[in-house]
Amino acid sequence: MFGTYMTHACTVRFRGTESLSRNHPEENFMGRRTAGALAAFVAAALLAIATPHAAAQDDEGGGDEPTTVRVALSGYENNLTPFTVTFASGRPDDLLMLVYDSLFWSQVSEDPEPWLAESATPSNDFRTWTVTLRPDLTWHDGQPLTAEDVKFTFDYFNEVAGPGRWTHHVSDEPPYRGGEVIDDRTVRLDFARPAPTFTILPGADLPILPQHIWQGIDDPETATGEPPVGSGPYKVTEIVPDQRYRFEANEDYFKGEPLVDVIEMPIVTDPNAAFQALQTGQVDYVDRDVPPAVVDRFESADDIEVVRGTDFDSTELRFHTRQPPLDDPRLRKAIGLAIDYDALVEQVLQGDGQPGNDNWVHPRSPWALPGGDEHEFDPQRAERLLGEAGYRRGPDGLRVSPDGAPLDFEVLVSSFEPESLRAVQLAARQVQDIGVRLRPEALDPATLRQRTRPGPGGPPAYDAQMSGFDWHAHTDPDSLYFFFHSPGQRGIGAIFTGWSNDRFDQLVERAAGLPAQARKPVLHEAQRVLAEEVPLLTFWYRDGVNAYRPAAYDGWVTDFGHGILTKRSFLRPYAEPTAASGRGGGDDGGVPWVALVTVLAAGGVAVAAVVVVRRRRQAGAEQGFE
Repeated sequence: MFGTYMTHACTVRFRGTESLSRNHPEENFMGRRTAGALAAFVAAALLAIATPHAAAQDDEGGGDEPTTVRVALSGYENNLTPFTVTFASGRPDDLLMLVYDSLFWSQVSEDPEPWLAESATPSNDFRTWTVTLRPDLTWHDGQPLTAEDVKFTFDYFNEVAGPGRWTHHVSDEPPYRGGEVIDDRTVRLDFARPAPTFTILPGADLPILPQHIWQGIDDPETATGEPPVGSGPYKVTEIVPDQRYRFEANEDYFKGEPLVDVIEMPIVTDPNAAFQALQTGQVDYVDRDVPPAVVDRFESADDIEVVRGTDFDSTELRFHTRQPPLDDPRLRKAIGLAIDYDALVEQVLQGDGQPGNDNWVHPRSPWALPGGDEHEFDPQRAERLLGEAGYRRGPDGLRVSPDGAPLDFEVLVSSFEPESLRAVQLAARQVQDIGVRLRPEALDPATLRQRTRPGPGGPPAYDAQMSGFDWHAHTDPDSLYFFFHSPGQRGIGAIFTGWSNDRFDQLVERAAGLPAQARKPVLHEAQRVLAEEVPLLTFWYRDGVNAYRPAAYDGWVTDFGHGILTKRSFLRPYAEPTAASGRGGGDDGGVPWVALVTVLAAGGVAVAAVVVVRRRRQAGAEQGFE
């Protein structure tokens, strides 16, 4: 369980934010690299003239030019299935939900909107849920979507799929026991324990799978060949590994035909190139947060729109709490007291975020402690706490533990996370005043994963690391159980920090079986325990800051907790683009983004051969892939 989950989630989140500059991201953005980036675009434009894809629009049968939106994706996600995505883009959830659907939308809400489901009714003990589907649902290949598919999905995630991002909501909490199909539109789902928040999780999270596609696949991680078949508003019609995706509108979607005909997603791993492409009109949206140093520049541009929202991301310093002297909560508390989170937000994020709370849960999550357990910045109290605990200053000003160990700690951080690295550097300056040394060690992501990969016994030997959680963790009513409960049969039990606490365990165990409103006060008390014990320091919750070109499309919806790249941005009544929108996105294939991706992916060297995975137009239909 442990290895697979961590491999997929990389301590729950890949942000896909490769380093703009190790210490000061603003120095490189559109500066020294601009000339090189523009040269690449010129080369790409020349190459695009000879690119066969430029004629793709003509192949669609002529007529009105399709509305096309081009999204620079920060990482290649492999085939877009819940078993094969790599998390390289930072948020594969919303990409998947362009292709698939869940029973409800979305888990951020306490009362999710029925989506595939028309209704869901619990038994008195919440151990059984009866789900009724909307009528006349279909898969992309025209096959009917029925209650058999829903039961199959729960069975498949529970019995066939290995541990992962989605699986744990049926195999772990709540534990799925089995189902019964009543008729084509009705299915009864049984759980081993009460599942009072079923409509949130897994109901608003689990992508429903087509049984006729997946029933013969024993190892879902091998499903990397054909584009996926889902029921969502978009069909994946082309995948060029490490280079691009192409999505086409599902004209028969049960919520109505999508507002954008084609979504092209070139993979642009370099953030400088991605935002340069946005500024010059090569792409219409970038799937990253706008770097703080260039927000003002984009806000003043006439052809770019900047929007802000709540993404529920958190960035934190995680202690290895089983390793002395960091097993002492007084020491961890003192380090936290010496760090000014407000200053970190202002200096690193330039104000585009909220200072972290000691109870970890995002303050706008439905499950957050009201008012939060606000972080206290009090270096004088930190000094007193360390003195009372027996941590004395040495001749060089550095404190030592009662057994003589220096308070000198290495903090591992990804070299692809310039903001996290900068935060550790600033925090290190602050804590040196209380006699503690933090030494940031920037590692490439692969090395970082190797150094921090947990096993059944907890974290390996390191002092601390910078990491974070995304929106899914902060809006999951079971996340406190899953991430911080002591190791056991459920959850991944404190593998991130090694921390465990009996009182906390009792609270989250009790909360797991309670309905939403009764669950909240119990989770609030658990958060107070977390704040007292300080297994991690939540530096900030970053605001979502997105930028797009409204001339290409201006119907983007800020979907609470998700950002703007969600299915609802392309569906009425949620999105209402203006009449002028969609006319400035360029032609479908004539714009040189295809070649741009080739240039960037190869570091400026033309790729000699690529494997193009296309939807098979005739024979594929017989196999369920059309």
